[in-house]
Amino acid sequence: MKVAVTGATSDFGAAILPALCADPEIDEVIGLGRRPPRLCHPKLRSRRLDVRSPELAGVFDGCEAVLHLAFVVEEIRDKAEIHDINLRGSRNVIDSAARAGVERLVVASSVNAYGVGDLPKLVDEDVFPSGSPDHYYFYDKAEVEHYAEWWLRRHPGEMAIALLRSPYVIGPSFGNDGIDALTAPVLMLPEAGRAGYQFLHQRDLADAFHRAAKLSLVGPYNLGTQDWISARDLARMHGQLLAGVPEKPARRIADVLFRLGLFPASGQWVVPGDTCVDGSRFRAATGWAPALTSSEAAAIMVLHKGRPVLPARYALSGKAACERALEPATEILAGWVETVGGIRALVEESGGLEKALGRLEHVQRPVPSGSVHLEVHPAEGVRLGTVVVSAGPGLHARWCTPLAMSLARHGVEVVLVDLPGHGLSTGRRGRADREAVASALAAAIRYASTRSSMPPYLVRPEPVARRRRSGGLLAVTGQPPPPHVLGCLHGNADPLVVRRAIARTAKDQAAGAVLPPVAGVIPVAGPSVALAPGGLTPVRDAVLRVVRASAGRQAHAREEVQS
Repeated sequence: MKVAVTGATSDFGAAILPALCADPEIDEVIGLGRRPPRLCHPKLRSRRLDVRSPELAGVFDGCEAVLHLAFVVEEIRDKAEIHDINLRGSRNVIDSAARAGVERLVVASSVNAYGVGDLPKLVDEDVFPSGSPDHYYFYDKAEVEHYAEWWLRRHPGEMAIALLRSPYVIGPSFGNDGIDALTAPVLMLPEAGRAGYQFLHQRDLADAFHRAAKLSLVGPYNLGTQDWISARDLARMHGQLLAGVPEKPARRIADVLFRLGLFPASGQWVVPGDTCVDGSRFRAATGWAPALTSSEAAAIMVLHKGRPVLPARYALSGKAACERALEPATEILAGWVETVGGIRALVEESGGLEKALGRLEHVQRPVPSGSVHLEVHPAEGVRLGTVVVSAGPGLHARWCTPLAMSLARHGVEVVLVDLPGHGLSTGRRGRADREAVASALAAAIRYASTRSSMPPYLVRPEPVARRRRSGGLLAVTGQPPPPHVLGCLHGNADPLVVRRAIARTAKDQAAGAVLPPVAGVIPVAGPSVALAPGGLTPVRDAVLRVVRASAGRQAHAREEVQS
């Protein structure tokens, strides 16, 4: 099967191309764009071509399916150029695909095709996509759908055209002014009280387009989740100050700032939220089911932008949601497995990173400040004991996953703890005072105690003098801790803020707190377990020595009782 993709260099292309290339039934993918695509794959052949080009039919020749993703989203001043690319380009794609004998065409539309009216939640495909002449993107999406519908009526039984309307898409490949605004500390929004949004993770988007490329679907299909989140709830999620503003004055101000180059978008993007849609029709036709809810996707978006998730009710707990939130960190970790001998040895002896990710569990436990996230690695074979590992200030549990994998391989159950404000725990990013740290560790110890008849050991970092803070990730990987410290799972973090947060949290953590009973404390010299001098292997060996000795003593005691 041969597939062509326009807009292959876009965020949509970056999300969808890997799914197409991973399909064994697809032999070749042609990526069309103005620059090389982000993905390198043996199946992918890149071609620089404008969607308005008359050569398009020749490129589509032999393709069974075409995915049309090319569209101008980010605003430029020349609206005539925008309309020409979006409208004439899309018409050229449809006509060229038909001339080339393409069987299926999948067009990336948008929920914005419905326009900006006061529509109910959730909207289905029976509602007409009216667009909006005052909003170029909304108008162009609707006009492309109208042309596609006209073409289908004029050419019944020929090429199948599916129009997939997606809401906000989030994920590591996506970044735009809208996401920046929704995750900013302050947002001014027209009719904030009624505004709502749906969010779709890029993997769910890719799954939808992959399915549509292989099925002869005709007409519009909404790619909505079964829930939506109000603008006020989204603001509460990360502590955003949301202010309602009159729409007309806000649009005029945005227009002026855009003309002066002081704002990335004009008043054409000043709208009271998005249309929230019902995706039942597409689910019934294809079996597609998004793995994440809109609330889960929104929480991932917030975390990837370095913002906090504050209320416990929004804390991520489902495995799919947690792993997708941790994707950027997991990709870095996978790179270290390939290049760093010490980490590679721990991972390979445990059967590989993929195996560990399949076995581990994600748990959220309530604490006074919100919710603390635990990454649990069940022991393989006979359980020797349980350890609770605090990743330490400034880092999150995923950096200790190789350590946990290796310990689990040797019969030790491991509970990794994200301190408050770190990783997938709730709280202000990078902030964990003495009480918060004590509450998080106590919750982890209590949880670990429910999984075993014996109390767990606590593995925790012990602060050392500044001159001794070396080794760990810096010595082992040859690079400083990545920008995901402070629980900022994606994006950049100010190194000075990181150092201050680590120092402050380490001081509070070492201040001595009353914790539930433990079998013992295994100290690790350094500001965090992941930054221990010498790397993770010495930590693994020290833990195994203690746990094995304890298991031996318990076995000996049982033998004496039995005798």
